[in-house]
Amino acid sequence: MNTHRRGRGEGSITQRPDGRWVGRVDLGWQEGTRRRKAVYGQTRREVADKLTTVLRGVQQGATLPDERQTVSQFLTRWLDEKRTRLRPRAWATYEQAVRLHLIPGIGRIALARLTPAQLDTWFREHQQHGASPRAIRYARSVLRAALNQARRWGAVSQNVAELVDAPRHQAREIQPLTPEQARTLLEAAKGHRLGGVISVATALGLRLGEALGLRWADVDFDAGTLRVKQALERSGGDSAARRPLIVERRELRKRIEAAPKRSAERRELRARLEALHARWRTVRTTLKTTEPKSMRSRRLIRMPAVVVAALKAHRTRQLEDRLAAGGVWNESGFVFTSPIGTALEPRNVTREFHALLAGAELPAVRFHDLRHTAATLLLAQGVDPRTIMETLGHSQISLTLNTYSHVLPALQADAAAKLDAILTR
Repeated sequence: MNTHRRGRGEGSITQRPDGRWVGRVDLGWQEGTRRRKAVYGQTRREVADKLTTVLRGVQQGATLPDERQTVSQFLTRWLDEKRTRLRPRAWATYEQAVRLHLIPGIGRIALARLTPAQLDTWFREHQQHGASPRAIRYARSVLRAALNQARRWGAVSQNVAELVDAPRHQAREIQPLTPEQARTLLEAAKGHRLGGVISVATALGLRLGEALGLRWADVDFDAGTLRVKQALERSGGDSAARRPLIVERRELRKRIEAAPKRSAERRELRARLEALHARWRTVRTTLKTTEPKSMRSRRLIRMPAVVVAALKAHRTRQLEDRLAAGGVWNESGFVFTSPIGTALEPRNVTREFHALLAGAELPAVRFHDLRHTAATLLLAQGVDPRTIMETLGHSQISLTLNTYSHVLPALQADAAAKLDAILTR
């Protein structure tokens, strides 16, 4: 075995029986722990260069990565740090990607030793086992954000998630309503409890959470403006604890239906279901207001006359609800409320919206497609993309242009025709 000893603090290089070379250096005491570092390579030169890099980094005050820290340990710490910096709904999607995909797949690998090849292999195997390309792409995005933080903290030297391509994902096709369909929808929504919600989504492009989070203090009828300051969403709770309760509740309900009426068995099952509901309340999600999706989402929008009329009609309906509710009315300040003044449940709004579409014989689009409808109608009317970006609250104009690129060819043809009319007789 060939061995070369350097001076004290410079490390040593030796050749292993398998032919590979290893370099070791004693870094002294760091934060109460004796730190030693080993590097490996196929040649002596490669190991010598790595040792030199390590020693230079230590001399410059760099913190060496903890070789024992796993991907799972780091992601858990990173999620805890992100909890107060992300919107609750966004944090929940990050946590789900980490818990369901990243930790089971690559959690046991040492963070400092995670390689692009390992990540690429996991992507392919994960997809072969049934994971959707969309889920894998999102997990990669979360991992990339986490590894960027790890690089800033000195836990890794490079972000391997940026070096690997995720599986291709076919984006959901945008399904905006046509101008005729949009008019039909608004006409069908007149007098309906959701008329105002549908109006602000179709004409202003508000997201469902933004619409449900509106307060009357955000609406200025005199100026004809509406200010988006917050969103209403269901979040929180303990998702890991909820899953087994959901399964247990489903089974109990089936057994109650099958049990003889007025029997002791049925009474016992109902008592168990009641106890389960008590446990459910401790881990369930709650409706709460939160910050809009991005800084650009906080915006002031001028309302067209159709929205002003719809909101005034809705305010009259709400005053009637308040008189009918009497002492049980809950003064929440929200524009869109239940018959007793409480905030609307997003899932119930979506359910009623689909029923309204069916009654009007309109395509079964998603509620979010009303936002796409607003954007495409504005583009078709020649409104410039910058104004549309500010109306929708997009963070970047490239997002607006890329999302609605299918509308641009028609606009470009119209622009060419107008230019031709100017330059020719």
